[in-house]
Amino acid sequence: MRKAIPAALVAGLVLAGCARQTELESGGDVELAVSPADASSLPTGMLIDVRLDKEIGTKVSNVGDEFTATVQSAIVAQNGETVVPAGAKVHGKVTGLDNSDHVGEPAAIKIDFDELSFDGKEHDFNARVTATNLQTRGGDTQSETLKKAGVGAAAGAVLGAVLSGGDLDKILVGGALGAAAGTAISLGTGDQEAVLPAGTAMKLQTTRVIALR
Repeated sequence: MRKAIPAALVAGLVLAGCARQTELESGGDVELAVSPADASSLPTGMLIDVRLDKEIGTKVSNVGDEFTATVQSAIVAQNGETVVPAGAKVHGKVTGLDNSDHVGEPAAIKIDFDELSFDGKEHDFNARVTATNLQTRGGDTQSETLKKAGVGAAAGAVLGAVLSGGDLDKILVGGALGAAAGTAISLGTGDQEAVLPAGTAMKLQTTRVIALR
């Protein structure tokens, strides 16, 4: 049985179900994935938990900067083979940055992923962020960080609002991030800097089949 959820998500979701073996659209519903059948590929819609290896921010980063994130848990196929080991690296680029210059306007970062590497091999990789769970920074209480991130207290520890779909991007970030590929993450409003600290947890979802052999 297939299930679907909206493409604009925040962290804290446990995802399961069936995946299409075609490229996912940037908007609309996302079909959920089971584990891969074997170690030859990752299916479309596969979910991968990673943590950023370095900070990305509107003041410390530039469009085009490269970054990496580390896979947190091994992905195991239905036949017991390890498909992607914990510690594998996902490589990406910053594709858009926008400070919050006006009250009510979100600061935002857009990032895209293009490579997965492990065991000395590199593989083409396409994925989008479906959720982020930002860590509180030194001196910040959780409530203060939530406020800075523009997320209501009811959201709990979910601090990053992930935006998908052209219409939503235009409404929430004013189209300032441009048409480059990537997932927009809205962080803070009213003269705020957007920051994804090193160690930020993100859930990625593959947008096409990833061949590994």
